[in-house]
Amino acid sequence: MGNTKMIKNPHKIIDKLKIDIIATFDNGKEQEWFKCSIWNKALESEKALISYIKMQLDYPSNLVKLSLCWECDKKIVDQYRVIRDSINKNAKYYFEDGKLLK
Repeated sequence: MGNTKMIKNPHKIIDKLKIDIIATFDNGKEQEWFKCSIWNKALESEKALISYIKMQLDYPSNLVKLSLCWECDKKIVDQYRVIRDSINKNAKYYFEDGKLLK
């Protein structure tokens, strides 16, 4: 069969990991608050995480702030740099014209 390498499914949901999300918009709409599971691929980078979350929003172009609360144990935090980086910035992301501010 040759050299077969096991490839992770990029859309596999990570067990025992959820995120509470509060999305704030500048269009006078109420905030969206929801909890979701996360795909492996969404934790490859900050950009991938933000894209994954924005896919689930009703008004992504009007987004001004995302506030996240990671629901997982320390073992999972230690496994993913994106989670650690998010926690280090208090899990807050700010946007202008729908684009992430650095």
